[in-house]
Amino acid sequence: MPLSFPSQPIIVCCDSVNDQATLSSKLAPYYDHILACQLNQFDALLQKESVASVVVSWRQPSAELRMMVEACQAYQSPLVVLLKQFQVSDIKRLPETHDFILLPFDTQFELKPWLEYAQQVRDKDSRVKKEVAQLAQQLQERKWVEKAKGLLMRLHGLEEEKAYQLLRKSAMQSSLPLAQVAKNVVQTLERN
Repeated sequence: MPLSFPSQPIIVCCDSVNDQATLSSKLAPYYDHILACQLNQFDALLQKESVASVVVSWRQPSAELRMMVEACQAYQSPLVVLLKQFQVSDIKRLPETHDFILLPFDTQFELKPWLEYAQQVRDKDSRVKKEVAQLAQQLQERKWVEKAKGLLMRLHGLEEEKAYQLLRKSAMQSSLPLAQVAKNVVQTLERN
């Protein structure tokens, strides 16, 4: 059974008042907290409603639509974008990320499953970004360790394994992470 978030706020922003009314009425049977807004209110409303999902309907890709997609990325808000017109050349007007759902406006599908899917896409994107950040951190730490080993090998004539064991022993004795010990060694040896 799919997850249901009836009290979750849904922000609806359209470049047409009629489209806004149509989308709000499609969502009303499933959600009791629908917030319609204009473009000039979008960012403030998104900031205020930090757990909201967003449905945007726009005639075609534009700078305004790109700004809304980027705002949803910044606030980690699930996003469904409905477009009335779309041409191949319009692809460049959209952000290159794949963390939102893009549908034609005239879709006959219910929006609720698409909003749930948008939440899954946003969650997966967040997990991937965290993993990338952790890997980047580990890579940076590894660079410090490799640099410290290299300096110890060059300055003290140690074998690579011996230099590494020396760093590990120092980390255990000082109760500091290996990367921090390596950074301290590099900074100390480079000053001399």
